[in-house]
Amino acid sequence: MSPLQQRMLEDMQLRGLSARTQQAYARAVWQLAQHYQRSPDQLSDEDLRQYFLYLANEKKIARPTATISLCKTNRQLLVFCA
Repeated sequence: MSPLQQRMLEDMQLRGLSARTQQAYARAVWQLAQHYQRSPDQLSDEDLRQYFLYLANEKKIARPTATISLCKTNRQLLVFCA
C-alpha cells in the first residue's frame, strides 16, 4: 500500500466511515488514477475538472453520483464531504 493510500485509509477511519464506504471511496480514487494513468496526487485541478466533465458528459452519471465522486477525489484526496 502506498503512503497516499495509507493516509487516505487512516483519514477515512478517523471520519468514522464504514468499511463499505471506504471501499467505494478507494474505488473512486482508483478509477480516477486509471483514467489518467498516474497517481492522483500528481493531478492538477484542471485534470479533476476535466474528469468530472467526462463523467457527466460521456459516462452520463447522475449529478449526485458525480458529487459523491468529487468529494472522494478532491484536491487533497483526504477531505470528504459531510
